[in-house]
Amino acid sequence: MSDPIESPPAAPKRRPRRIFGIGAILLGVPILLWIGAGFFVARSLRYPDFLRRGSEDTFGQHVPQFKRGSITDIGAALGVEPERLDCGVVEEDGIAHHQVTVVGWYFPGKRREVVVIVPPAGAPETAMIPYVKFLLGAGYTVVASYSANDPKYGINWGMLKRKFALATARTLMDDGFTKIAALGISEGAAGAIMAQAEQPVFTAIVADSSYANLERLFMRSPSMSGLNPAFLSTVMWEAQFWFGRKLDKISPETDAGNLGSCALLIIQNRDDQVTPMADGQAILASAGFNAQMWTVPSAGHGDALFEDPAGYTARVIKFLDASFGTETPAATP
Repeated sequence: MSDPIESPPAAPKRRPRRIFGIGAILLGVPILLWIGAGFFVARSLRYPDFLRRGSEDTFGQHVPQFKRGSITDIGAALGVEPERLDCGVVEEDGIAHHQVTVVGWYFPGKRREVVVIVPPAGAPETAMIPYVKFLLGAGYTVVASYSANDPKYGINWGMLKRKFALATARTLMDDGFTKIAALGISEGAAGAIMAQAEQPVFTAIVADSSYANLERLFMRSPSMSGLNPAFLSTVMWEAQFWFGRKLDKISPETDAGNLGSCALLIIQNRDDQVTPMADGQAILASAGFNAQMWTVPSAGHGDALFEDPAGYTARVIKFLDASFGTETPAATP
């Protein structure tokens, strides 16, 4: 009797593909929401509230409320007719790559030494009047490097200002000027330091209220420090695309160690909560022997000229004169 024919084994049951699709959706949606939320938080670092409100990133008890004006208003206030100084076009760092025209206003002085003012974020043209006034009073030729921060494009905390500073200095050098200094306020101060580290164009820099490191600056913000640590890491990672490089690599503290023979005067508010004393001290330590720091008893930010006008003027002029070789530098206080 022959064996019965065995039936072939049954094929394994296949799981419906829809189960995998649903699983992918359930996993993918939270990831996309997480990344999307991080994108908008990172974007807010480029578009701070003060800029949308039409304000600048300096403040203090004695800072005037500057109104939006024009270069004509500056000329009228100073009794000097400035000349427009076109310094070409630069490309903004980050994902947008906007082309930005670099414009300065040239105020001829009695001396051939030039001081380039690199303003804070959001500053109107009229905010430059007090700085131009005391520098002209000392005989310096002055260029107010004014290329307004458009709220439509946001700001990048000195990265673009470094390009403004370099373009302005190169234009002045092409015009025959050999002794050029920069006076930067807040992000303008950071930009001036970064510019000199990239290309040695300045004899001296006055860095008024510069931050030391951009990532640390943002981490001090209560709105950032209170975030979930994992989400915060995502925000910091996404922010590099808005700024063109990792935030911890945007570091005037590091760049201060690469200024060459350029002298550096750091102006630091004693109780500044935006750029605290530790920032000024870090920049000073990195810059070494060719740097000095003046501390102002203020809790504001970038307001030293308005907190102590006479002291500010005397310190800056003495430092510039010494740096340009017209007197012996004073010892660091």
